[in-house]
Amino acid sequence: MKLYLLKYQVWLLAILSGLLMGMAWPVNGFTPLIFISWVPLLIIDIYIRRNPALFSRGAIVLYAYVSFIIFNLYTTWWVAYSTLAGGLMAFLLNSLFMAIVFGFSHIVDRKIFGEKAGFFTLIFFWLSYEYLHMNWELTWSWLNLGNVFSEHPNWVQWYEYTGVLGGSIWILAINLLLFRGVISFIDNKKMQLKSRLRSSSFHLFLAIVFLFGPIIYSYQIISNLSQKEVNSLNVLIIQPNIEPYEEAYMTSSNMLVSNILNITRKNLQLETELIICPESSIERSMWESSIEQYPAVDSMRRFLNLHPNISILFGASTRRVLEEDEEVLPYAQSFLNNPDKYYYRYNTALFMRSNKPIEFYHKAKLVPGVERMPFGAILKPIEKYAIDLGGTSGSLGVSTEPVLFNIKPNAFVAPIICYESVYGEFVGNFLNQSPSFIAVITNDDWWFDSPGYKQHFSYARLRAIESRRSVIRSANTGVSGVIDFKGEVLQSTNFYEKTAINASIPLNNIWTYYAKNGDYLGRLSIFMMGILFLVFVSRVMIKTSNK
Repeated sequence: MKLYLLKYQVWLLAILSGLLMGMAWPVNGFTPLIFISWVPLLIIDIYIRRNPALFSRGAIVLYAYVSFIIFNLYTTWWVAYSTLAGGLMAFLLNSLFMAIVFGFSHIVDRKIFGEKAGFFTLIFFWLSYEYLHMNWELTWSWLNLGNVFSEHPNWVQWYEYTGVLGGSIWILAINLLLFRGVISFIDNKKMQLKSRLRSSSFHLFLAIVFLFGPIIYSYQIISNLSQKEVNSLNVLIIQPNIEPYEEAYMTSSNMLVSNILNITRKNLQLETELIICPESSIERSMWESSIEQYPAVDSMRRFLNLHPNISILFGASTRRVLEEDEEVLPYAQSFLNNPDKYYYRYNTALFMRSNKPIEFYHKAKLVPGVERMPFGAILKPIEKYAIDLGGTSGSLGVSTEPVLFNIKPNAFVAPIICYESVYGEFVGNFLNQSPSFIAVITNDDWWFDSPGYKQHFSYARLRAIESRRSVIRSANTGVSGVIDFKGEVLQSTNFYEKTAINASIPLNNIWTYYAKNGDYLGRLSIFMMGILFLVFVSRVMIKTSNK
């Protein structure tokens, strides 16, 4: 055995891995660190598999947990601003999931490949984890590895084919190649230095090719890109800057709308065709069946009557009473005075046009523990303890189908509400070959002036690349702005600023490979993980039968 570590050195490697991951993360990180961040953890992995007698069962999960909890705390500490208990739960659970996946990959790989270490199994297990973590009730995909490149869109223009999971493969592959080079060098200490360097140079060469190849290809894509604009739309983006913890609830709906309309009138242009307002523009919950009767909505309606060529997209909390024969799902609420009658609560995007009925889209990707209690049928009794974060909390209803709002002939907008913008496949489901753009309406002031709102804005740049659509963000405060189809920021606002942006938005009808096929890399990884697991089970059964 050539590699030798003291116990404290193993702990230091675990800590180093977590720090490197965190120090690479946007928006202020040094991104290239991500390509070496897993190497210390992989060294721990090989050391444990070579020296099982020195470690207790499950030690790899413990060391990985240290790495991942440092990573989570370093990058998303700001979640605790909204609620300390909820933030701690997010850190502990997300880190645990990551550590378990890494540990499971270690066990399967060791059983199949022994000390030789296949290690490519880690790619399949990790991608399966990221994909599944995007599609279950405890979803929290903020730290999917491919998100790390959001401040460097020119490196990852190929996301239009792979989505962020392609970035995760890129990161893991380079880390694995560098790790193999390090181990090859360490394992040959008795050889001359020149021979040791030669033995590890092949892996280093491959790592360099894998590092710069995708970047060169990305710049080639940029050089060949052209804006296939079918039409354009003149948009006014509103940032009302309402403090969400107290001011939003102490201010009447009429005053909230009056503030929006005052900003609108000051910035309105003759060419304006669409006004975009943020999530929860109206904090008070409204019944959808009588939506036109609310004074705040009436104020908007009167404004539209004066400007019949303008549409308005805005966010609000709404409710809908269930029909008599409608299925009562776990997130339904019952009336206090009539327990047999139910309604749904929604975080809603509303679309208004002059002399047209209001259209609704209900947020479908809900924040677990905030907007819906995970596994509601089981945990319904503790729903009242849901974290109050985002204006509308508790268990909410959802739209079951994506919605495109038709602004004018050959002009559509895909309404994405807040947290939904983190999910590439989900956003892609809104798109087809219709000329359109993406509008993200959000409220990012829950995390104050921290990296949280900056990361949220930055991730939207990846959605633009994946879909080759312009992305418009209207934030209550945070960063409102305009992002082009290459992920470049064209306009943006400052934090805690009451302002508006006028922009002419290209409407593309490009339908990228990724928008059509979604996270196919994740589904393929699940298939490969299943095969590896079957091999693992067969090895265990053969060993057991031979005893």
